Amino acid sequence: MALFGGKTKKRKEGTSSNISKLRSPYLKNAPIPDSKKNKVRKSSRFIPAKTTIKPPSNKAKKIAAIVLSIGIIAFIIYALFFSDYFLIRKYKVEEEGTVIETNEIINVILETKIGGSLVLLDEEELIKAIKTAQPEIEKIKIVRIFPDTIKASFEKFPTVANIANTSAGVQKKFLADSQGFLIEENAENPNLPYIKIETTEPLQVRKTILSSGKRSAERLTYIIQAVNLFEEKFGIKITYAVFRQRERELHLYTEKGFYVMMDMEKSLTGQIDKLKKALSKLDIFNDSLLYIDLRISGTDYEKVIFKRK
Repeated sequence: MALFGGKTKKRKEGTSSNISKLRSPYLKNAPIPDSKKNKVRKSSRFIPAKTTIKPPSNKAKKIAAIVLSIGIIAFIIYALFFSDYFLIRKYKVEEEGTVIETNEIINVILETKIGGSLVLLDEEELIKAIKTAQPEIEKIKIVRIFPDTIKASFEKFPTVANIANTSAGVQKKFLADSQGFLIEENAENPNLPYIKIETTEPLQVRKTILSSGKRSAERLTYIIQAVNLFEEKFGIKITYAVFRQRERELHLYTEKGFYVMMDMEKSLTGQIDKLKKALSKLDIFNDSLLYIDLRISGTDYEKVIFKRK
């Protein structure tokens, strides 16, 4: 029953009261109107997001590498073919680590390279030209000193003998190296063996003692070994040796006044040993001898042919 005589309407089950919709400051958990919710949502959309810097792509890196490579190649081409910076302007020559200025042959060859490119220098061609002009050179090295200098460093074959050459009654003196090349004329070294050679045509400096370079080295080696071995085994100094090219013989002239004949086609040590075994019957230190002949070979190696004065 309602007050004041009015009828009361029954509330349907499941429906809520409209009180919750009232805007009352006394309500503790007043709901937020939809309009305000929308404003909050809209305002949140304007918050700026964090920004990140993307690294360069692989394509950009490749392009940069290509551009750099082209620049380097262009610079190299310019330096080689158009720039004066790497042109050869000077040279120097060293023999066994000592700077020399007197080697005219090498100086002339290096002079032809002045004005050329140091970078494009053909070292092998230069070495070949120098060795052809000076066969007494054993080792040679070409060094590029940037930006404008060539250095040629070389070593010669060792000097091993004095050569006295007689041709048509005229005698010339030379120094010879281990390869048989005559390296210097009108010079001698008293500490080296003396070898006499008679030829039809006169020998010339920077030529070998024989027409064959290999044969010259072999013959000269045999002679020097014979001199050294004889002096070592018997204690008698060899004053000089005579090389008889046609007979293929070697005569060793001793300080005792006699000479020893040897066959250069036979074993050197075999002939020396044969003389050593004959010492019990032949006194080479005190007898007055004219020569000793070791050329004859046979089964009796103690047999030695000799002639007294």
